[in-house]
Amino acid sequence: MDFRLMFQTWVAVLIKPGEEVFEAERQKASATLTTALVWVVLAAVVTALLGLLQRAQQQFSSSLAGMEPMLELMPAESRAQIETIANTGTFDEFMRAVSLGSIVIAPIFFVIGIGILHLVASVLGGQGQFGRYAYLNATFSAPISIISSLFGFVPWVGGCVGFILLIYQLALAYFATKVEYGLSAGRAIVVVLAPVLFIVVLVACGMIVVFSLIFAGGQS
Repeated sequence: MDFRLMFQTWVAVLIKPGEEVFEAERQKASATLTTALVWVVLAAVVTALLGLLQRAQQQFSSSLAGMEPMLELMPAESRAQIETIANTGTFDEFMRAVSLGSIVIAPIFFVIGIGILHLVASVLGGQGQFGRYAYLNATFSAPISIISSLFGFVPWVGGCVGFILLIYQLALAYFATKVEYGLSAGRAIVVVLAPVLFIVVLVACGMIVVFSLIFAGGQS
């Protein structure tokens, strides 16, 4: 794998967003699902290592100070168990396993996500290749995930930057979708926002159900 060309591709897509850059990328011989998965796994490895480094700097035991008011309200036995976990490093081992597991989960979720977008685009009349579309999305999703992890080291700022990067990623996904499937601007927006709207509706329905159960329990 040519890391220099990979880095050049990532930079070009991120700093020169638009249909032109994606049209140029989709013409490359490397615009395949294999390349996309390699980049996604590479980004997952980097973000996992960054996550482990971040947790190494902020040990769980040091966070107990901020949890003291909550711990005081807990039964003595439960409080002792939490303190034991913190002191033995079991929590750190668990988080390390979660970080390493994300290396396997990331490409799976990526393929599923791209599959959903590909399906919606096809239903709306788009004509495009799944593997090439995955590649176009990987050109920005992989580096953005790494950038988000880097900003995670900065308290408060990381959350704000993460939200901005999410919006930017949606904008780049719009260009990639419009170029690959030859869709109109409106239909490309629908494709990109469809999963977001689905999640919003799902969360809203879940909240309605929870509040309904709480209200019903209060009336009984």
